[in-house]
Amino acid sequence: MQRPSGYSANPNLVLRCLVLLLAGLLLTAATQAADSALPPCHVRPTFRDPPWVDTERFCAELVYESAHNEALALAALAVAPDGTLYAASPLRGEVWALRDSDGDQLPDDAQLAVTGLTLPSGLDWGGDALYITGGPNIWRLPAGAQQAETLVSDLPLLPGQWGGDLVVGADGELYVSLTAPCAACDPGDAPSILAMAPDGSQRRVLARGLRQPTGLALRDGELWATDSAPRARPQQGDALDELNRITPGAHFGWPWCLGTQRRPALPGALACQQTQAPALSLPTGSQPLGLAHYDHDALPGLQGALLLTLHGSRHRVDLRGYALAVITFDAQGQPLPPQVILPQQTSAAFDSFFTVPVMNYRG
Repeated sequence: MQRPSGYSANPNLVLRCLVLLLAGLLLTAATQAADSALPPCHVRPTFRDPPWVDTERFCAELVYESAHNEALALAALAVAPDGTLYAASPLRGEVWALRDSDGDQLPDDAQLAVTGLTLPSGLDWGGDALYITGGPNIWRLPAGAQQAETLVSDLPLLPGQWGGDLVVGADGELYVSLTAPCAACDPGDAPSILAMAPDGSQRRVLARGLRQPTGLALRDGELWATDSAPRARPQQGDALDELNRITPGAHFGWPWCLGTQRRPALPGALACQQTQAPALSLPTGSQPLGLAHYDHDALPGLQGALLLTLHGSRHRVDLRGYALAVITFDAQGQPLPPQVILPQQTSAAFDSFFTVPVMNYRG
């Protein structure tokens, strides 16, 4: 099975998936928690200690766990209007539906929603259906249906290559990201993000020049995408992972430009000054893989923020990633430095890992 260069299928993925589940919890159960008398965090049977969340935010709790569908298997989440939490299991080719069976406002009862898919890696709910992307495909699973219909089967990916993420716009338009097949090859005109009509037609290229845009989110009509660099060398600098505001038609620089740096000794005529610089640069090794917009009011301090999951890297001596971060915005709509909320910060050193150059050019 081919995977994008730099994608490591190792036990660290467990931490990524745990954080993804906790992010889903913030997006779902938190909307009801503010209006109910739930017991304190420390007496709940599903409370997780560690990881920790500070006392101003909602508890971190175990959503679902089983020997059959362990955390390693889950890699994408979506929430339906009725509160059902959908989770993709790429290696099994499955999507699971988790519902609250005991009234504690946490999903717990897992049922198989659809199987037989190819590496499902992105989920989003739109209208009355769940949209799924995986490999070269986009599927639509209507509410209550037992089988998914194929909308697209020819996304420009190599056989066995992992896909990216998918979000559904307010008008039903689909946005899907595509990972690169390598760490430093010339991609030519290969697209990084596609937009298309709800039925998969009218396909158009929205952006190029992203290596691993595995997190997409819409915020106030603007599309945002993560990107991460391959393993970096010291001379490449230390701000190569990215959060990008997607400008239609823009090229974001990969493989010639990463973060705010140009990669040394990589042939090519692309001038980094002519590419779109990241809205935020993150420390190399953060590996931002999941992104969601928090648009609820249960946690006022997070309303309008982006939730960012950081996978981390086992190739670094210093710990980076393995966390859930919050990105808020200033009055002009510019993203502010990420704040790690899971695990709870115990040292200012965690914050020092983040660099936030907001620039309109690359040197």
